[in-house]
Order: sequence, then structure tokens, then C-alpha cells
Amino acid sequence: MANDEPAGEAGTRVRRHRRSPARRRPDLEELRKVLSQVPQTEQEELEQLAEKLGAELSEVAQFAAQVLQRAGAYQVLCPACGGGQCSAFLASRGFQVTAFDVSERAIGCVNRHAERVGATVECYVDDIIVPRRRLRKYDAIFSHNVLHQVRASQRDCLLRSFYRSLKQGGVLVVSVLSTDDDRYGYGRQVEPDTFEFAVGETLHFYSAAELHEELSRFFDVARVEEMEEVHHTFGGKERYRLLVATALKTDAY
Repeated sequence: MANDEPAGEAGTRVRRHRRSPARRRPDLEELRKVLSQVPQTEQEELEQLAEKLGAELSEVAQFAAQVLQRAGAYQVLCPACGGGQCSAFLASRGFQVTAFDVSERAIGCVNRHAERVGATVECYVDDIIVPRRRLRKYDAIFSHNVLHQVRASQRDCLLRSFYRSLKQGGVLVVSVLSTDDDRYGYGRQVEPDTFEFAVGETLHFYSAAELHEELSRFFDVARVEEMEEVHHTFGGKERYRLLVATALKTDAY
């Protein structure tokens, strides 16, 4: 069988870099159709992945994987990725995942989780608010429970960064705390629907209307829906009421 790799000096073979698969990007109506047809992942398969990760699988990450697969995304950015269970899960579903977090310890966790599920995640340490390196363009961004941790002025900068890091037709899936969450009102109110629960630590709680309006400054919003996640902690189970938005980059900003 002929080898189609070109020969280099002294007859050595030159290896071509793998390119991202060519994929057609959906328009807004197609993305809405995708959202209405998201299938359920096999429970047995999810349980096996959860056992390997040593953690409960994120409901939002499962949803994001299904949406992004059907939308034709391949290269996915996970900013402020935390311990990396979601990043590793997405990589296990066949995505080329890049993840970063300000914590070196978190990045170490990302690598361990990826290894457990037999996947690879490109990850590095960086600050989501003041990044040191310039981000590439991605097919999709999965922002899991990040926006509600920063103040209003920072959220605008963050969404602007997300926009610039998406390819034309790229998909954003973002989850945030809802005003219906039980933690709403805990601590000292410092901005509308924003509470400081520890020194320098705040949480903002969104209504569906606010999340839609905030994202619409940069993206075409396909849908905002309610979702719940249960996290296991040392004190037992913690239930979070979230809003999950799916949006599309459709024009140049």
C-alpha cells in the first residue's frame, strides 16, 4: 500500500499535524431543533464513567456533550474548569478539550481525571479575568458555574472574551445559579441579586430573563432552561438549582 506522507531529508517521513474535522456549523433555528432532539445517554455507560472519575457526573455536562455533538462541535474550551470532571467527561465523549484554571492544584486534578477515563485534555494555569495567554478560536465553549462567581463588570469582560474565542457559528453552553436556589439571600447583598458569603467571595443569582438579556449582548440565545445538579460533599448531598443557556455566535462583534 502506498504511503502518502511526503519524504523529508535523507528519506525520513514528515508527519502531518492532525487537522480538525470539517464540520458545518448550525444556524440559530437548527440549534433550536438540536435542543429539542437531545437524546438520553445510556445510564450504564454514565455509571461506568462516574466510577472512573470518582465523582457524580454533572447533569449539565451530559447535556452539553449531547448538544455539542449534534451541533457538530469538536474543539471545546472549558474556562475556569475547577477539578476537571466536566472537562475529562467531554474529552471522553470525543471532543478535543482545552481547559484552564487559576489553580495549579485544579489543573493537576484535570490531568488525573482525564487519565482515569482514557482521555487527553490540553490544560494550563491561567486567570479567567486577566488571562496571560491569547486564546485560540474554538467550536464551542462550556462555562460550567462560572459567571455567577464574578461581579457585574467582570461578567461583561468575560462574555466579551468568550465571544472572541468562538469561531463564527460557535456554540456557548453556560450554567449559572438561579434565583430559585436555596442559597439565594445568604450573606451580605453587595449588588442586585449578588451576595457576599465570605470576604471577597460573592455569588450572583440569575433569573431566566436576566441571563437571556446578558448573553444577548454578544450572542443569539437559542434557549434558557432550568436544571438541577446534586453534588456530594463531606456534609452530604448539596442540591443546586441552575439555569442553563445555549447560544450561538452569528456575527462579527
